[in-house]
Amino acid sequence: MPDIIPVGEHNSSWINSILGIRPQLLYVVNSLVTAGYSDYWDTCVFPRLNDKINSYYADLPKHTVDKINSEISAFAAPEILTETNTNIYILDIQNAFNLLDETFCCTPLLLDSELEKTYHLDFLKVYIHENLHRLNVSNALMERLSDLAADDFYKEHEETAMSHNEGGNEAFVVAAEVFLSHKLGRRSDKDVVNEFKEYVDGSLVLAPIIYVHLEERLPTETYNEFLLRLFDNGTLSVGNIETEYNAAMNLLLTRIN
Repeated sequence: MPDIIPVGEHNSSWINSILGIRPQLLYVVNSLVTAGYSDYWDTCVFPRLNDKINSYYADLPKHTVDKINSEISAFAAPEILTETNTNIYILDIQNAFNLLDETFCCTPLLLDSELEKTYHLDFLKVYIHENLHRLNVSNALMERLSDLAADDFYKEHEETAMSHNEGGNEAFVVAAEVFLSHKLGRRSDKDVVNEFKEYVDGSLVLAPIIYVHLEERLPTETYNEFLLRLFDNGTLSVGNIETEYNAAMNLLLTRIN
């Protein structure tokens, strides 16, 4: 197991905790093998998941994924992303979760077009979101973000976000995903408003502020530099978050037909 751990991560408390339970993990894996889970996966689980995946992609317009990847790269510019996209796996589960390397595992329910109509969430929005986690977030930006803890409005909503295991720089990613999904026609103006109201109980209050200001981003700015500029010019500042949030949401409401 140590041989597959990337260089530089050996001191991670998370890695060490996994190594600490290696005997238990081996016992569980060996038990699954002995019980015939490999055959069960090959004959029952994988064919069903593969059918759902193939059916989903068969219904996508041609070159949709290529278009999304191009838009993600263009959004990142002048930052250059690595050529490898985030690994996303469809598993036989009812929920979704991230691993520390940004690998994302999710339910096949995200491939259900009927559920997408109801909840306005589908695999491609998740694909966009997870790949935007590849954007650089500097220590300087995270320090400026932590300073907002002195803003009562932000702090209250951040505590709600943290209760959902979210918060921190997640608002940066949500704002970018909604912006790209809207540009690609995968979110309507109404969907944009609903996302900011409903995602983790509407607690990511920086997301709509960032979203409405993205039109002001300079072609020469990385996303990280743009966000720092919002802090520098007072848009994201202690005592100003509630005002900016209300202004952003009101503006977005006027765009709904």
